[in-house]
Amino acid sequence: MTMTKAELLKLVRAKCLDCGADSPKEVDLCPVTGCSLYTVRFGKDPTKRVLSPEKAAALGERLRKARTKKNPTPTAEEKPNRLTLTSR
Repeated sequence: MTMTKAELLKLVRAKCLDCGADSPKEVDLCPVTGCSLYTVRFGKDPTKRVLSPEKAAALGERLRKARTKKNPTPTAEEKPNRLTLTSR
């Protein structure tokens, strides 16, 4: 049985809560730094890249430009005429 990363992280979080008497505060304050689960005890991937707001905005702008270049929005004269349905 293959598990996704998200499923594994949920299991780690559940184990850490079990070890910390079901207290998120105890998991936060966990003194067992030698535990192999210590870095992932919050149920989040510690290797996941966290972007600054400026970097995220720059990447978002770059993505928007790439999408616009790939699928440009048609101008008013390029848009096909569509009939509007009216209720009777």
